[in-house]
Amino acid sequence: MKKKYLGLIGLLLPLAVVLSGCAAGLTASSWSALTADAKNAYLAGGPYVYAVNLQTGTQVWRFPSSSSASNPFYATPVLTPDGQLIVGGFDKKLYSINLQTGQSTWQFTGAHDRWYGGVLAANNMIYAPNADYNLYALDLKGQLQWTFEADQSIWGAPVSDGTNIYFGTLGRKVYAVDAKTGKQVWMQVLDGAVLGSPVLGSANDLFIGTYGGTLYALSTANGKTDWSKPASSWIWAGPVSDGTNLYVGDANGKLIAYPISGGTKLWEQDLNGAIVGSPCICDGKIVVGTEAGTVYFIDPAGKILQTIALSTTMKVYATPAAAGTLALVAPTSTASTDPVLVALDSAGATKWSFIPPK
Repeated sequence: MKKKYLGLIGLLLPLAVVLSGCAAGLTASSWSALTADAKNAYLAGGPYVYAVNLQTGTQVWRFPSSSSASNPFYATPVLTPDGQLIVGGFDKKLYSINLQTGQSTWQFTGAHDRWYGGVLAANNMIYAPNADYNLYALDLKGQLQWTFEADQSIWGAPVSDGTNIYFGTLGRKVYAVDAKTGKQVWMQVLDGAVLGSPVLGSANDLFIGTYGGTLYALSTANGKTDWSKPASSWIWAGPVSDGTNLYVGDANGKLIAYPISGGTKLWEQDLNGAIVGSPCICDGKIVVGTEAGTVYFIDPAGKILQTIALSTTMKVYATPAAAGTLALVAPTSTASTDPVLVALDSAGATKWSFIPPK
């Protein structure tokens, strides 16, 4: 095992349990998660959820009004078509937050464990995965419509093709569930825990990375493996697609590109630290961060365009987010003077950094 990610493993995972194929002992990630719309970035990080103006990098609001260190927010905030921000906390509550005021409009309190992953807002519904093994289907007012019980905790956000909901579990299984009824359509067992979100392709394929270190393409029709490709180590957050290729990072710091057809590996870049978050596609570039605190801008042919080294006290575990031509990065740091959100322009220059006010 390479020293460059021993610290991360020790922080996050009882390794022997995971490598044995049982994910029951996995512990939660403790880094921020973010999303953005045309005006603001929304950051779930520790005791608060922040709205940050994309032009100025200043705080618009934060939720809740007073913090609780025992009930942090680390799940990815998700925007709904009707203008809500949905985010779950470690207090077992799922919150709807008004984008204008930063106040909660409703709360779902029916889950029995913490919220680690973001929800899926689709089909005029909210599909919310929880660590209590359940996928909860809510209407846009937060009313429960159905519940599906899986075999293990669900950390990654589901995806949908309009007919089914697809998601993976820490128990090495991937499920397809009918979006209207919550009934299981199929289930497939893979070689390791699924910690991230699947990606849907245009040719009835579902792309998934596993803690076993494999990138899978499953048929959405029946869950059978269309193809699989190896990474050099475990995959935490899963791949991203630009419609032509898939890009996936692993714990050895390798960023790998495969065609979505499953052909020969296109290229591989050896970066300087474990890649925990998924890459993101921003302004035609692949943006990825590493545990060493470095952010890379890479073109689809695999050429590194920019290398941005953040402070030596920062690590990048969270998946970056695209906001127009800006790439948003949420570093993790033990230094209170470090920013919790950084906006980089298309040339890799820092447009602004956000440090929460006292």
